[in-house]
Amino acid sequence: MHAITAQPTRRLPLSLWVSIVLFVLYSALGIAVCVSLPTDPRLLFALLTVSPLLFIGMVVSVVDIVRTRKRGDAGQTYTRLQWGGLILVVVAMPLWLAIAILIVSLI
Repeated sequence: MHAITAQPTRRLPLSLWVSIVLFVLYSALGIAVCVSLPTDPRLLFALLTVSPLLFIGMVVSVVDIVRTRKRGDAGQTYTRLQWGGLILVVVAMPLWLAIAILIVSLI
């Protein structure tokens, strides 16, 4: 009998998928808020009220990274993708808040 080596079935980490979805949703909200800011600058708080979703994404990413590290069965590429997802979620809020604040300051 020959030993069969199981290959990972997931090509992209779950945390990366969650990060991508949250980044796209937050970016859509950021675009909508930035377009509406000239009429109502108070909409800037809409970005702040949705920011806890990004925190949930950060927690999911960190848990996935720690869980994978404890198992020790992830390749270097897989680990990089996990960290990329975490960075994507961490960067989303400051990026869109900075854009919105810039738009408000230019009005």
